[in-house]
Amino acid sequence: MKRSSAGIIVIVIGVILTVAAPVWKWAIAPMFVRIPDDLSIESVYEGTLKLYADAERMEFYPEGQEVTLPVTITRNDDSVPEKSDSEAAVVREQVEVVGPDGEVLISWDKYFALDRKTALNLPGHNSDRDREGFYVMLPMGAEQVTYEMWDDDTELTGDAVFINEETRDGNDFKDVTVYVYEAEGDLEPMVEPPLGLPGQLSGKEIKAILGDPTINLADDTMLPIEYLKQARVTIVAEPRTGAIVDLPAYHEEYYVNAGLPGQPANNILMGVLDYKQTPESVASVIDDSARYFALLDLVTMWLPLMLLVVGLMMIIVGVLLGVRKQRADIGIES
Repeated sequence: MKRSSAGIIVIVIGVILTVAAPVWKWAIAPMFVRIPDDLSIESVYEGTLKLYADAERMEFYPEGQEVTLPVTITRNDDSVPEKSDSEAAVVREQVEVVGPDGEVLISWDKYFALDRKTALNLPGHNSDRDREGFYVMLPMGAEQVTYEMWDDDTELTGDAVFINEETRDGNDFKDVTVYVYEAEGDLEPMVEPPLGLPGQLSGKEIKAILGDPTINLADDTMLPIEYLKQARVTIVAEPRTGAIVDLPAYHEEYYVNAGLPGQPANNILMGVLDYKQTPESVASVIDDSARYFALLDLVTMWLPLMLLVVGLMMIIVGVLLGVRKQRADIGIES
């Protein structure tokens, strides 16, 4: 008796498809999970900027007379395909901090080069600065671990520690799973002056600020000013895309080192920035991230599942063909 050659062929194809399912899921699918070239996310935050000194006159306000300004912060993260390549996705970040009268208090326009597979910052690749760690997003398929987050103000990375799993609602997508991370940095020197403050002061200005005309410093001597920053941040990320979808708490403190050269540091608080993302913005960003779910599911779940199901079905069909052939052969022989 000879088995059906058609049945054997079907079984072989079924075995190949069945084996291909885990290979696709664990080896091939990750090759397709890459940062796309159509990212476009707008985030809006509201909070306060508390100033302890006048930036123009470099004078400290009397105690109890500090100035607190309500601020609205708008951040746009957009892909720049013309600057990107096969290895790096370039993302342009535009930020404006607007005061109560509509005046732009702080703004910046930056270009980040992200590894398409890991979302880590890459040097070069049309970025405006060589960076490390993660920012402006976490990796696609983020995990419940600690990530090193980059800070442009200090050019250092700090730990963003996983805290817990929660859910957030978009306007169209509900109960989306998110991961919450917390980061708290040390007081670190800043690369550039914050809040429009000057990068250096004359001896005359320093004497006036410190209220001590007897300081042994020539009036025309220019000294660089050291500013420092400390931040505490709560970051909420959608793990499948790695997108940062919510900042429920962001706290930054700015200091100036008023110690003279050769003297111990004398860090004086200059300003505090507190803000959080608006609920409307959170819902919008959740929807922006969730629109990639169908494609991710197709590549990482449905395609390998289809391969597995079709493969098993073909094995069963092949076996049935073989059994039918055997029965037919038995009938002929009898």
